[in-house]
Amino acid sequence: MAKRGRKTGCPVNIRNWLVYIMDVATETWIRIYGLTSLSRSVEGETEDGSADTDTWAEPYITKRSSTSELEGTKKVVESTGEIDPGQEMLDYYAEQAGCGNDCSLKFVDPFGHGWIADYVVTSMEESVDDSGNSKSWSLEQVGEAEPIQYVQVESIAVQVDGQAVTELAMVVGDASKVVTIKFTPENASNQRFRVTNTKQKSVVHVGDINETGFTLTPMGVGTANIAVTSINGSKTATLAVTIKAAGA
Repeated sequence: MAKRGRKTGCPVNIRNWLVYIMDVATETWIRIYGLTSLSRSVEGETEDGSADTDTWAEPYITKRSSTSELEGTKKVVESTGEIDPGQEMLDYYAEQAGCGNDCSLKFVDPFGHGWIADYVVTSMEESVDDSGNSKSWSLEQVGEAEPIQYVQVESIAVQVDGQAVTELAMVVGDASKVVTIKFTPENASNQRFRVTNTKQKSVVHVGDINETGFTLTPMGVGTANIAVTSINGSKTATLAVTIKAAGA
């Protein structure tokens, strides 16, 4: 999987990719936000020392040596004013010395294919221009990348307040409802979706679409059908929305 994409150092647009860094303290993957490009260069093939012995020569004759560059904008969490946790972890590893700057990263492309590999964060640079604060991190891959097993989506469902629903009643003037999209199985590789609405402007507005769901805001009396479809078009969940007048 590490061979996917370009190998000559040309940048790959990763706005639709998911990039994570492992938090070793909690053993959880932290999403890195604000990234805009990834470049990867294969330096060549190198012997790792095991080829000196007859016993281990065959499986370990050569290994690829590669470097990568992550670029993006400085991302700040609006609610706290603090730097994005994923970027902060990259910065931390860039400041460490020796084995302390060795971390694990996970890359997932827009179709759900991905890999996990260990990297040394060799440096971090930050600059300011007319477009704002930009940052870049230089990485050296350590060892071989591990492909992530691809898991197909079996079904999707629409949830409101933690419960799966197919119908929803709201009143004009109500606050927006948060809708969550539930994928089965939970570890499905491609959890992207698109939303269609038969009455976007006149009855109910779909907004704040993100990785996990969206909001519904009542606009006027009537009915609307919301369809949520997995990005490959194979699975669909529907929600019938009825908007009533206040006091009705």
